Amino acid sequence: MNKRYTYFFLFLFLVGVFYFKSYIINNTLFLFNGAKAYAQKYYHIIYDNITLHFDQAKQIKILRHQNQEYADYIANIAPMLTQYRNLKNFQMLNTPHMIFARTISYANLPDISSIYIDYYDANFTIPQGLVYNNQAAGIVIKSIKNFALAYLNNNPKTSYTVFIGKSKIPGVVFGGRNMVVKYIPKYHAISQGDLVVTSGLDNIFYEGVKVGVVKKVIQKDLYQEAIIKPFYNYLHPDYFYVTRIRK
Repeated sequence: MNKRYTYFFLFLFLVGVFYFKSYIINNTLFLFNGAKAYAQKYYHIIYDNITLHFDQAKQIKILRHQNQEYADYIANIAPMLTQYRNLKNFQMLNTPHMIFARTISYANLPDISSIYIDYYDANFTIPQGLVYNNQAAGIVIKSIKNFALAYLNNNPKTSYTVFIGKSKIPGVVFGGRNMVVKYIPKYHAISQGDLVVTSGLDNIFYEGVKVGVVKKVIQKDLYQEAIIKPFYNYLHPDYFYVTRIRK
């Protein structure tokens, strides 16, 4: 009995399938195509987002590389810009006894009173003057290979002869934290504010390079001394002229 019902319902099912075949096929295709279109839609959305992500990551990498290149360029160009900016304040000369020189580095950090400059003269036997905008900046001591060692005015080993005031009172200036003119004859009257210039008598500088002004006068047993306020700012040793005095 059960088999008869089973065959009967199977027969009805086959008849139904055959009768509604077109409807079933059409609806099945509709559902399949809908699911396919839906899947393709979200596939493209996901693909576009993934592509956008990788494109953005690639672009970010490119931009980071470019930013690093710009940063490196700025880091390299900044010191040059600073030097050129300082050079604007430097008075260029064209005289045979003045040789242009630039600072290479400090010679003995943390001491900032001695520097190396890109200057060489194998023939000098006495110090040569270091001049910045007609201001005495220090002295060149010796040549080392293709550069030279120089002492600035704040170095205790710096010394050269000077004149004080309009009467050209002679003395010898010594460098250091406080520049002092020593060996000034007591019978000469010097006053605060008197101009101090190089004398040129020691063949280190030519005559008339500005050194500073008298700030204080000190009386000694045999001589008098003058504390001076120097013109040259030793904190910015960038460019100089070296004097080549030939007698």
